Amino acid sequence: MQVEVLGMASSVLDEVVAQRVSQVGYLSIPFKNYFSFSSSHSSTSRFNVNSASWDRLWVAWRDANGGSVSAPVPVSGYKLAGAFVSLAAANDNATNYDVGVPQYDKGGSLDTNREKYVARAFNFVEPLLSGQTVSNYQLQINSANYPAYKLTVPEAYALTMNSIDVYDKTRVVSLDQYRDNYFVHCYRFCLPESDYSRLSSGLDTRATSAQCALVTENVTTSTPCFIFAEVTSELRVANRAIEVIV
Repeated sequence: MQVEVLGMASSVLDEVVAQRVSQVGYLSIPFKNYFSFSSSHSSTSRFNVNSASWDRLWVAWRDANGGSVSAPVPVSGYKLAGAFVSLAAANDNATNYDVGVPQYDKGGSLDTNREKYVARAFNFVEPLLSGQTVSNYQLQINSANYPAYKLTVPEAYALTMNSIDVYDKTRVVSLDQYRDNYFVHCYRFCLPESDYSRLSSGLDTRATSAQCALVTENVTTSTPCFIFAEVTSELRVANRAIEVIV
């Protein structure tokens, strides 16, 4: 275990810690903890979470060929192959060529006027069933639906962005790129921005372990699905004893 130590020239910090321990009986140190579940998803994937503060649930839908050895996957919208920008023979020089043309448009909207690839193992794709146009997603926690309705892909994208406190607003991902390369869902159960103060504000599932199910419609069978439960655990330090509360 690696522990960061803060040292001061005076004994002020030691006195503050000692006073806190004398008042409460222990010193509380919250930290992030993660539990992972994997599934070959076919309409329903079940799992359970037992934690004092369940903050978020992350669901990653990996490419069906993610376990195979292959070349990187080009991200949708970016450059694929070289192209001419001038057909006149007299203008056959380096200034009239471009190394690739973006898939969206030649101007390179959303900063796509360049090449970009992701490894096959980290390429997350919407598992849309062949012949269907809409896939739906819903989380069930102890028979309670979250949200109360079935999410479509745009709604899942919006819910995911709303569940993250910090993200790079200059890095725009189109819905097409989200479907083809970054198909990850996030469900938030804690208060917004509670991570900054290390506040345990998530679901308390210690009394009854949360029996959860990820339910989908119009999704291909045997889709590789990776589920990560993000929780806030607590390390309690009292004199020379320590206790971990998951």
